Amino acid sequence: MSVSHPLLKILKGALLDLYNERKSIYDTNLKLVPFCRTLEDIFRQGLKKNHGHWFTKSDYWTVFVKFGEKAGPGLYHLIKYVKDNHKTTTDQGRGRLFIRACLVKKDFTMLIHKLREDVNFLGMWYDPKNSILNDDILCEILMSLLAEVERIPFSLYLKNASFLDETWAMAEYKDYEFVPCDILGVHITSLNNHLIVTDIDPESVAAEDGKVCVGDVMDELYTESLRGAKRGKVRDLLAMYKGMPVYVSFVKARLPTGEMYRPITNLINQLNIDLSASAQQNSNSLTRKPAHALLPEEEQDEIPVHHPDGKAEYVVVYRGYYPLGEDGRVDRIHDSIECVIEDDGKKTEEVKIETTETGVEVRRLSDNQVMLNHSYTEISACGRRTDMMVFFGYIAGETTCNMAKDFKCYVFESVEAPQAKIILCSIAQGFERTHWYL
Repeated sequence: MSVSHPLLKILKGALLDLYNERKSIYDTNLKLVPFCRTLEDIFRQGLKKNHGHWFTKSDYWTVFVKFGEKAGPGLYHLIKYVKDNHKTTTDQGRGRLFIRACLVKKDFTMLIHKLREDVNFLGMWYDPKNSILNDDILCEILMSLLAEVERIPFSLYLKNASFLDETWAMAEYKDYEFVPCDILGVHITSLNNHLIVTDIDPESVAAEDGKVCVGDVMDELYTESLRGAKRGKVRDLLAMYKGMPVYVSFVKARLPTGEMYRPITNLINQLNIDLSASAQQNSNSLTRKPAHALLPEEEQDEIPVHHPDGKAEYVVVYRGYYPLGEDGRVDRIHDSIECVIEDDGKKTEEVKIETTETGVEVRRLSDNQVMLNHSYTEISACGRRTDMMVFFGYIAGETTCNMAKDFKCYVFESVEAPQAKIILCSIAQGFERTHWYL
């Protein structure tokens, strides 16, 4: 065999392209696909197709699985991670996920070294006449290139795996944390083992700032994979974690460039979804306050909340709090307000309530001492009664909402109803800033 090989030349060029980026390589980097595809071709080069069995066709993933514990603890755990992953259903998808994991963990050099040590195993799977892995000189060249690969900072999101069965091209992947809610507000349809968003309720949590879009694929809920799941699983998980923030992940239909992600485009075409209409709906939703900031009697107007320094300050009367125990649901605000204002024994104080970028702070107006200080991660809900609109409140726990066991509803009285409305919108917009991350 020649001491050079076309695939190694292609790999060297693709590697140089990535190296010249001189920055972290993320999923949507266009130079990542040809590099990964070439690695895959190298692992397939010279692979004995059926390994002596007429009705089976081996892929490089089969080799890694059979190698198993011989690979050593680190690689063995990577192999097990891929085997236990439910987002890939084919050997091709599993092999691609394994390659991505090796890039992140920087284990490729060790993998090839271990394979080369087991001559009998390597000869069992690869033809020595045209395999790169089974040729001493070509494999040494490959090892030197892979040593350079380990110098590149790959920041690949391994959760982003649901379309690896069919393509190396990666979509944008988003994790969101929404405030506790009974209904997320998305309509989903199952197609080809994916849950596709076909509609979004404009008044829902999911419609906030156009985060979730029609065509997006719901990929995880509360860290559980939804690949191949029925819609009933989504309802069951929401019911199981009722009262807690909603942790949900989506494969986005559009790339950061604005172009459609091709595998999702194929799904959308099969469902006959009109994305032009949904895009207009998403655009309209950007001009609306978050669903949890809307009050029943409100018009669809925007209310300025924060001053340029990031704070909003209002003078109100603090009426007291009502203990709720482990129940931090939004529907407890209604009766909590009534219980507090009917208790004549509770002392009331004039206070200044400030909503900042990170939380809510309440100070006595008389001496400016802090009475209450809650971060948005501790606040589970806010609202007011429609029959007593100057009274409003928010529910907070002693720690973050998903861990809190001692919720209290803190009740305030504003000078007039419009002021209460603005304060609630300010707190609710704080939820929106705090309870999602990219």
